[in-house]
Amino acid sequence: MRGSAAAILSVLALALGSQAEPFQERPSPAQRPLETWRPVPRADDPRADGWDSEVIGGQAESQLKRIGKLLLDPSKIDRAHVQPLTGSGFSCHDLRPDRLQRVFEDRGITVDRWAGPDEQNPAVDAFREAEGLVDALLDLSAPFARARDVRFEFKVFRVDLDLPLPLPLPKGAGDVTTRLFFSMSGHLEGGGLEQHATWQCRWTRAGAGTGGGAEPPRLQSIALLEYEQVRVHTPGSTLFADCTEAVLGHNACFKPQLLRGTFDWAGHIETVLGVDAGAFQGPAVGDVNGDGLEDVYICQAGGLPNRLFVQNLDATATDRSEWAGVDWSDLTRCALLIDLDNDGDQDLVLGARPGLIVMSNDGTGRFAQRTIVRLANRAYGLVAADYDLDGDLDLYVCRYHGAGIVLRNVPNPLPIHDANNGAANFLLRNDGEWRFTDVTRQTGMDADNRRWTLAATWDDYDNDGDPDLYVANDFGRNCLYRNDGGHFVNVARQAGVEDISSGMSACWGDYNRDGLMDMHVANMWSSAGGRIAYQSRFQPDFDRSTKALVQRLGRGNSLFANRGDGTFADVSVDTGITMGRWSWSSNFVDLNNDGWEDLVVANGFMTAPDTGDL
Repeated sequence: MRGSAAAILSVLALALGSQAEPFQERPSPAQRPLETWRPVPRADDPRADGWDSEVIGGQAESQLKRIGKLLLDPSKIDRAHVQPLTGSGFSCHDLRPDRLQRVFEDRGITVDRWAGPDEQNPAVDAFREAEGLVDALLDLSAPFARARDVRFEFKVFRVDLDLPLPLPLPKGAGDVTTRLFFSMSGHLEGGGLEQHATWQCRWTRAGAGTGGGAEPPRLQSIALLEYEQVRVHTPGSTLFADCTEAVLGHNACFKPQLLRGTFDWAGHIETVLGVDAGAFQGPAVGDVNGDGLEDVYICQAGGLPNRLFVQNLDATATDRSEWAGVDWSDLTRCALLIDLDNDGDQDLVLGARPGLIVMSNDGTGRFAQRTIVRLANRAYGLVAADYDLDGDLDLYVCRYHGAGIVLRNVPNPLPIHDANNGAANFLLRNDGEWRFTDVTRQTGMDADNRRWTLAATWDDYDNDGDPDLYVANDFGRNCLYRNDGGHFVNVARQAGVEDISSGMSACWGDYNRDGLMDMHVANMWSSAGGRIAYQSRFQPDFDRSTKALVQRLGRGNSLFANRGDGTFADVSVDTGITMGRWSWSSNFVDLNNDGWEDLVVANGFMTAPDTGDL
């Protein structure tokens, strides 16, 4: 297991396993005795742990990677290279179907999608034996014949050892079924090309058990479940161009600070300064000097100065951090540029380790510290709205875990699918003169308020004139606080938007243009979660409903359509937005100016020299 998929299962194993340790305050490095430092545990070994499904899944992915390498070099797609991958009687659907429907088209991009089999056009095993797979792979790779920078990826997200096949294909004794995502992309002279598909593969099980054996599984059949083809019609073969260096490269801090990765800085900065290996820092955007151009403030890990880049008329941006008085070196995970005193300029709020740092803007882009709200320390997210309609902006502070809540040096949410033991969030009322009052409890915001929050977003979803708040929580249920005249009630369950998953962010938007605000929640999609959590041996003591909740953790992103009656419909699967990988921030934005709001979802995790688990 590797990357994000393994991470969620590592947490599952720790939090759900029988060896769970109780909560304990974690001492600082200076207080911790040397002998308490323990070596890194051994790498996951599913064979030793008795997980046949993971052994087979890993072997299947190895075989699939061999197929991928053939797709990169079609000259090697022949019987000699394909024969070791297939078993006797192999059969295969057409992997690049002809009957595609145009589902989207504009000047920059076209999307064609296979509608799937029907009575008039049933799915058939058009290719048989090794020669058939040769023909299927040659046909699949044909559009990339003159492409450059061709890439492929296979992602196995389900392994069925003992479940019946949902498709009418013969099943031999001891066979294993996997479901997987396949993608292939490349750059052509006229633009870019991508293929995305879902395959269901049946494998022989020879040599794939816990007892070992060098014989890898062989393909018995490939059934095509979904297929989509995307063409990009732009000169650079992509919709966007990376202009980071063109905009920021002239600044002295660009190469020595910004281009060095998190792991590099983690090896050079003392832990006590707050270097954050998770890289949870975010930016804030606003016009700090009133020139009509948007500027950006970038938060940094502890020991590194935060940066304010002010936009120039030529679309470059200049570092003004020191001059503006905002080059804080405290661990800062979030920031807001908003007008707190109603004087027409953008003030600055920082979610830093010591507390919430509030700074006023003199109108030219220079800032002065006004207060530190120390109870709201360790903030992971900040959002502002005038919740009480008194004419000024109030602050909601998102917090994750309290200091010291760890399990074997990993933050410990319990239970992992319904945790409510994180750090408390705060609603801070703006009382003017740079004074903020904690009104969390008196406004009802303290209900379900310790759920490991990463982000929140305000909007008037019920159109009653006051802002409501949706809160995305990492381990379990999210919250929707309906604003009833300045008092809040968590109605997430009644509204159908608890979204018991791994909430990273949330955003409002009217995706279907019906005049009602809909909700998108960015979660983690986990291939390993899809494989392991559906096995019969996974947490056998769980009842069916609890197991379903845990399985939901790895489903991926969610989209909720506002019905207009205070409830929402989960349209995630129907709209095809669940597979966003390990998602983080997300936003509705009309990228092509066609009047429909598109979704932009940032995904990924830490990049390190060691590509193994974490």
